[in-house]
Amino acid sequence: MLNEIILSIIQAVTEFLPVSSSGHLALYENIFSKPDLFFIIFLHLASLLAVIIFTRKAILHLLTFNKSARKLWLYLIITTIPAALIGFLFKNYIESALSSLLFLGIAFLFTGTILLFTKFTKKKSELNVKNSIIIGLFQAVALFPGVSRSGMTISTALFSGIEKEKAVKFSFLLFIPLAIGAFVLEIKDYLSNNIEMNIPIITLVISFLVCSVLSLLFLNLLTYIIKKDKFWMFSIYCYIIGIITLILFILGY
Repeated sequence: MLNEIILSIIQAVTEFLPVSSSGHLALYENIFSKPDLFFIIFLHLASLLAVIIFTRKAILHLLTFNKSARKLWLYLIITTIPAALIGFLFKNYIESALSSLLFLGIAFLFTGTILLFTKFTKKKSELNVKNSIIIGLFQAVALFPGVSRSGMTISTALFSGIEKEKAVKFSFLLFIPLAIGAFVLEIKDYLSNNIEMNIPIITLVISFLVCSVLSLLFLNLLTYIIKKDKFWMFSIYCYIIGIITLILFILGY
């Protein structure tokens, strides 16, 4: 169970803090052992539950379908399209990048650089079609391991001048359709390969609870950090983990 608990913690912390959960899981796989695919899919459901709880007011607002809700629906759809297309067209390339420490190291450094520049965001603006497209393009880039989805979407929202708290909420509303889509695709592949689940039910239940609770905790922590204008400081961690990953590549891991 210890291995599954560790993976639950990694998923909860790195999915929502802007440091790339896919990059950390890939790094874990390259250094230790390959995680069970079903288990990783399962953990994403735990993260999804936390996001639904965190964005519940925004979700209820969307369900009213009033004028502002319809605009938000439009922006969510526009922003989701690039990631959906890239994920479908380049699925094999994205998966192959998981086994490349060189790619992971460079991707972590790229994420760190984008985060660092958020320190200098000053202008103010509202969410619109133009910045929705830009956020969507950066979210598509974040499909590759080592590039943080939350880091890219929140950073580009801040670059566009969107209010900090709105940037966070919008980023994690975007997580919902992507998480559902990824779950459907991965579970389809999992079932088509007739892979048997070899993890006890009690381990799944405990892991789900750990991941959900910690995910909710770190979602709120991220909101607090952004309000305090400290979001850019995650760049330091990304630079460190990027350099360590490149060292591991040089050493032949």
